[in-house]
Amino acid sequence: MHDFEQKIARLAATEYCDFKTCPGCKSHVEREDLTNLCVQCTVCTADKKKLYQFCWQCLKPWKGTAPRSDRCDNDGCVNQDLELLRTCKTSALTQVQGVSDCPSIRACPTCGYKVEHDKTGCKNIICPRCQVEFCFVCLKLTPECLRTSSYFIPCSDGVAPRQTSIPIWHRR
Repeated sequence: MHDFEQKIARLAATEYCDFKTCPGCKSHVEREDLTNLCVQCTVCTADKKKLYQFCWQCLKPWKGTAPRSDRCDNDGCVNQDLELLRTCKTSALTQVQGVSDCPSIRACPTCGYKVEHDKTGCKNIICPRCQVEFCFVCLKLTPECLRTSSYFIPCSDGVAPRQTSIPIWHRR
């Protein structure tokens, strides 16, 4: 029963909390400021008796000035999710007229969860994390998109460009 409860807690934490393992002490750390990649580990700071900060993105000791939301000054510090959005293939939504060059992976405009359209049916998708329905083509929420188009007709604004930032979900 203890093992079962731990697994449920781990799954719930993964779903509802944004935490990572500290590279110094391996304890779980949650970011207070979701726009700042510089994170302080209180355990390492107490153990070492000096401030210990690491980069949320590359998980290396923090280099450079803080706060920052794009990257630290470590070589190779790259946001893997943004890189995926930048380099993913394009695909056609064959059942939506004229949509042939749409990025195959999008970040939900509400919570930032990465989703992929299965290329069947209409252009709208329901995010598995926040349950918000949005247009995979123009990235507007479905009610707003449907004001100027329909489920199988191209959006009035066309295909939204590749995303260069990922929305941060502010849970209620």
